[in-house]
Amino acid sequence: MTWSKEIIDKINQSTTIKNQPYDDSKQPFQDNPLWAVTIGNHVYLRAGKGRESKWYQEDLKNGGQIEVNGQIFKIKYLPVTDKNEEEQVTKVYLEKYHGQYPIDMMVSDKCADATVELILE
Repeated sequence: MTWSKEIIDKINQSTTIKNQPYDDSKQPFQDNPLWAVTIGNHVYLRAGKGRESKWYQEDLKNGGQIEVNGQIFKIKYLPVTDKNEEEQVTKVYLEKYHGQYPIDMMVSDKCADATVELILE
């Protein structure tokens, strides 16, 4: 499945989305409002605490869901390992969140290393 233009537009218009990774029992264990960016029909998140972030570790292991404008979407989290893609995501973060706190942290190497693409299930 791919993200619809309508949902991509809503993500682009939103400051945050609700990220809800699953625990080992496949239940949402957190409800994190996170910054999200898009490139084409791809959606990305970054962990503010880098790879040490609990939600980052749980999402890679168990998947999860996000809420956008009241709609829930079940997702898998795919770590971004391509440095060029990571750099593109950084540029989009800077464009969308320029001047907002904590943009400096979110474009740091530590956070860039914890970039995930959200894949619809």
